[in-house]
Parts: sequence; C-alpha cells; structure tokens
Amino acid sequence: MKKLLLTGLLIVGFLFAYNPLDGVKAQKQAALKIVGDSFINVKQLKNWMNNHKKFQIVDVREPMEWNAGQIDYLETINLPRGVLYGGVKSGALKPNKTYVIVCRTGHRALLAAATLKKWYNFKHVYVLKGGIKAWIQSGGVVVNSLHLGPVKIQLVK
Repeated sequence: MKKLLLTGLLIVGFLFAYNPLDGVKAQKQAALKIVGDSFINVKQLKNWMNNHKKFQIVDVREPMEWNAGQIDYLETINLPRGVLYGGVKSGALKPNKTYVIVCRTGHRALLAAATLKKWYNFKHVYVLKGGIKAWIQSGGVVVNSLHLGPVKIQLVK
C-alpha cells in the first residue's frame, strides 16, 4: 500500500512539474539564436516585391492552410515545415538563393529558417514577422490555391 501511495505521489508531482510548453519555449529560444536578425517585416517584403528583388517565398503552412490563401507573389511555393528535407534533397530549395519563410504567425517559419540555416547551411533566409496574419492585417493581397484573384480572408481570434 505504501509503495502504491508513493508511486501515486511521484506521478502527481511529475505531472505538476512537467510543462510541455517549456520544450516549445526552449525550441524557440534555440531557433532565435540560429536565425539572429534575419527577420523581415511586411513593409520590407512589399518593398522587395515592388523593387523586383530576387527571392522566393516558402510558405511552410500545411496544404489546407495554403489552399485557403497565400501571399500574391509569383515566386511562392508551399513546402510544409515537416518536409523541408525533401525540398532541399529534391533541389526545390537551393542554399545560394534568397528565401522569405512564411507561416500563419511566424513560429513555424522561425523553426524552418533555423533548420535551413543550421542543418543545410542556407545563408539568405528571412522570416516574415507576424506571418501571413500580419500580411493580411496590413492589407496585403492574398490569393487562393486556384489563383483566381484576390480573396478576402477574415481573421478569427
């Protein structure tokens, strides 16, 4: 009976001490160190587009998110974060090109950029601050996966 009670107390103590978000915070901190100051805001991105700077947008959201709407830019691809390796291996992503990594709010993009920089030695990788959510809030044009023209996306809290 004492063993059972002690085991139960240990389990309860572990559950209170363990916070899965600690791992997420640590992961984000490590990614921030790798990415450094390689962030771009919506205004800078629009400036790059208007001045015809050579870069590609890599949207690392899942296909359903991508299909709902993406930034209206010809050089945009959807490559979910979980399959970055496949994009590098296939040659869809090349270490010498310039990329702006985008997701919904910037978290997945940060992790994807850190992966490209640390594991694949990409040098010119930028994260869009605030993600596509910031793009939409700034009035940036979004198209759906059929590219039938601009779509209006309503942000839900």
